[in-house]
Amino acid sequence: MWSGLLQKVFKVREKVAMNLGGKGDEEKPFLDHLEDLRKMIVRIAMTLLGSTLVTFCFYDKLFEIIKYPLWATGVIKTPEELKAMLQILTPQEGFLMVMNLSLIAAVILAFPLLLFFVLQFVLPGLKPAEKKAIFPAIGIGAGLFLLGACFAFYVVLPKALEFFYTFNESLGMSNGWRLDGYVKFATRFILLFGVAFELPVIVMVLVKLDFLNYKIMSTTRSYAIVAIAIFAAIVTPTPDPFTMLVLAGPLYVLYETCIWLAYFMEKKDRAAYPEYYADIDKDEKALEQPGADDWDNENYNPWSSGDDDEDDKDDYQSPAAKPSAPPPEVENPDLENLGEDQGSKMPDEDPADLPPREMTLEELAREDEKRSGEPPKDS
Repeated sequence: MWSGLLQKVFKVREKVAMNLGGKGDEEKPFLDHLEDLRKMIVRIAMTLLGSTLVTFCFYDKLFEIIKYPLWATGVIKTPEELKAMLQILTPQEGFLMVMNLSLIAAVILAFPLLLFFVLQFVLPGLKPAEKKAIFPAIGIGAGLFLLGACFAFYVVLPKALEFFYTFNESLGMSNGWRLDGYVKFATRFILLFGVAFELPVIVMVLVKLDFLNYKIMSTTRSYAIVAIAIFAAIVTPTPDPFTMLVLAGPLYVLYETCIWLAYFMEKKDRAAYPEYYADIDKDEKALEQPGADDWDNENYNPWSSGDDDEDDKDDYQSPAAKPSAPPPEVENPDLENLGEDQGSKMPDEDPADLPPREMTLEELAREDEKRSGEPPKDS
């Protein structure tokens, strides 16, 4: 399964390289792609390991930061209440919580480098000018990731925690949360919002690769709204509609921003490559002409070809009338009436080619007379 999945990924990578037209636009063997993938994974792993060691040194500061959303809810007013609500139930839970928190902080800290490694693998064959342009794109992607993480940390996460706290109180139960469960919930919430805000980077990459354009994106807004709503319902850690709408709203605003960015990118490319876009516009106009497609016709038969009409005419034509007997001028006057219809014999036929004729009774009697030398008796 993994081999087939990797082969599909590598085929897409080769297609991207050919579309970009760089030095690596020739097809590469499977092992070369696998080597590039190994390099990317090793770089990401080493970067995360180093970043985690750095952030682990400040785990006490990170723990104070992750407790802020609880204070922002307003339901926790004193350190004693916070200490009573967050509980450690296993000996290793505190240490594992700190490691998890340090890893998430390392991902946020090293996100620009991680994004660079991923784009370097996904977009091979970049030209020198495009390699220079990738660094501003990485900066924009890192900024969007931080924007999404901050939006979740300061706005969405406190509201979600307050909702669950009050709902548990309405059930008549006290809120005693496990520390490890709370940290996992909060960090996943922050990471998911940060990754979701990378939508403009993904869309702009697809526009750059000609998978999307301004026309497609502007005419499929309704489909985009449904897709964003489904995505928000899947990735949000909470099943409540409030959290889903809080994530789906900014994502749709970002999608609209991507539409206008695609418009300006296409406008710039049209000015740089007028002949290329002239051919595209010509093809689109040819497809939009009325009557250009045979299927747009109520009498259209998808199972017939262009020559079927002529064949049908030939099949249904009535056969030409043939004379049952040859005209008098072509009849052979030398032939005697032998009791058969001579009209069935055509003048151009050779008598030698005809099948032998059966003799009549009179002819058989004459034949017997010749053999016996006696005249036949009259009956």
